[in-house]
Amino acid sequence: MAFAVSPKRFALLIGIDFYLNDGSRKSETGGTLSLSDLQGCVNDVRGIEEFLRKEFQVDNSCVLTSPLTSSGLPTEASDRWPTFDNIRREFNTISEQASAGDMFFFHFSGHGARLQPTSRSPPGRSTDPSLMTMDFCCGKPAVRGWQLNEWLKRLNEKKIRTVVILDSCHSGGAWRTDGRFRTPEGWTNIPNLPADEGAILETAVESSSRDGELEMSWSINPDGFTLMAACESHEKAAEKTVNGRSYGAFTHGLLACLKQNRPSEAVVTYRNLRDQIVKQVNGQTPRVYGRDRLVFFGDKEPISATPLVVRLDGGNIYLPIGKVHGVREGSEFTTYPPTTHATFSVDRVDDFECRAPAFHALTLQRHPYRVVPCRWSLGDEILQVLADPSLGGEFQQALHAALQGRIVGHIEITEPSDSSGPDAAVFRLTKRDDGGIDLAGSPSLIGYEGPVRGLDLTGVNVAQLATNSAVALAHLTRFRQILRLSGNASQQLGPFELTLKPKISGGNLSGGQEIDFVFRNTTKSQLHFTVLVLSSGFHVKQLYPSQDFPESLDPGHKVSFTFNITIPDPLKGYGEQRDIIRAVVTKGMQLSWKSLELPDIWIADQPAHKRSSTGRDVHLRSECSLWVNDNVILTRKQGEGDKVYWMSHLDS
Repeated sequence: MAFAVSPKRFALLIGIDFYLNDGSRKSETGGTLSLSDLQGCVNDVRGIEEFLRKEFQVDNSCVLTSPLTSSGLPTEASDRWPTFDNIRREFNTISEQASAGDMFFFHFSGHGARLQPTSRSPPGRSTDPSLMTMDFCCGKPAVRGWQLNEWLKRLNEKKIRTVVILDSCHSGGAWRTDGRFRTPEGWTNIPNLPADEGAILETAVESSSRDGELEMSWSINPDGFTLMAACESHEKAAEKTVNGRSYGAFTHGLLACLKQNRPSEAVVTYRNLRDQIVKQVNGQTPRVYGRDRLVFFGDKEPISATPLVVRLDGGNIYLPIGKVHGVREGSEFTTYPPTTHATFSVDRVDDFECRAPAFHALTLQRHPYRVVPCRWSLGDEILQVLADPSLGGEFQQALHAALQGRIVGHIEITEPSDSSGPDAAVFRLTKRDDGGIDLAGSPSLIGYEGPVRGLDLTGVNVAQLATNSAVALAHLTRFRQILRLSGNASQQLGPFELTLKPKISGGNLSGGQEIDFVFRNTTKSQLHFTVLVLSSGFHVKQLYPSQDFPESLDPGHKVSFTFNITIPDPLKGYGEQRDIIRAVVTKGMQLSWKSLELPDIWIADQPAHKRSSTGRDVHLRSECSLWVNDNVILTRKQGEGDKVYWMSHLDS
């Protein structure tokens, strides 16, 4: 009898306080270059190692450190020093030992800098953001960001779950003198040595991309893994002293948040951690890229529902979402976190705000006035489902009950007849030969004819089959509400210019190539804009900006970013796929659109754990203009890449 093998957990933790220097590195003018010693990097690593051991039973972490000592050189054996060769050796070892499903955690605390490109660096760049090894000033190589990316991709291709934490600057040449920062002071152009070229000869650079994701910092595009960085590319990663001990400000904040929200007791995602760390550090903006919605050190992506901060006034609660968010009378919200909970039913909906009687005010106060949605309302609409007669009456009854637990409103489940024609408001359930169910809807909603792709509705009994079907139907119903929200926006031409343009001509994009998004404010007032992706997997995700609230843009200013579109794994092998890039623009009011986010439909049945709020209360102003601009991108699998062959504006 074969037994399942538990996934293994690997960790490579690097902390560099002491930097070697033998005079090998010279500036363009011939002066000797050196890296100043740091004080908190080894403490960072020791703190991370202890947390992983206690919380996740990671007992075999590989730790490479160079602490400051009175004698100069570290007391550790030289094969435990964070040199380039040792770091590369450990990556190779982990690549050989780890298997699909295993976990790899990489943490680096130390100096970062921008170096001159090598002959193998990706084209079109003036510098390589790099992690500075202990022996860099002895003529040894740094770990360049794109090189680290290739090492990580090797693990990702083996389906090894990977998390990267970088507490380091990558903006060399800028510094301050009122504190310790993890960036070299006064470095400009550092000539490359033969060792720099030799270190990258074995590294093959390939393009990489992910579904609707921005280009990443550190030249790392984490397709399938997670990257947390201490700061923006133009910022510095600071050290701080706490109770007489030095730490990286970012790592100290990370550990504080993890200890406060122990993953064994609460659901905490990387995105959630970033939002909490931002409040604890000054002068730097932590970032998270890649699979930011995964649970920390886990492989699950819980349903993301941002808690809303409400206000209590005169026996009612007021929520900062309204008709423009798809809220209708009867929608229900419950207190967060779900320890002791109370439910509130909306009885009035305005454009940007809704109201519910506060029958449980004391319970609400115990939950710092935070609520999350639990049942969306259909309003005056009817949810119509045509169920295959072979599914039987017991299935129809179980489906109706399961839908009522997820949706407020009138639900009709009937069997198709000869007079049943195509209807945009109707969903169809058809029993497959294997006992599973195919779910189909209007092509205007689904994006194509036929059953929903990537969705496998099965169950061991009628009740489970009905429940799984209800989850998918409720998900598509909410997705349809969000898709139709453009009808609530102004139909007048918006006071802005918006373009989506492939970086190569003709609109044909293979995997790893990019689309430029440019937004320009052409009015005399400040505009606030957010970019959402309504994907072919029926997820809704905020693509830009990374923080919860919109980007504010002054008159005449513009902002641009680059993203990639590829076909998600469950949809590969099918025909064309539709993604909608939605720009939501307001004037006169900042509105959060986080309440619109949905997971992919094939993971909609995961436990509805909610991520923590940023805690910001929104006081609404009565004057606000709203514009919605949708652009459709159709993607078709072609050979080894994905080809974007048509982009157009979506008529509302």
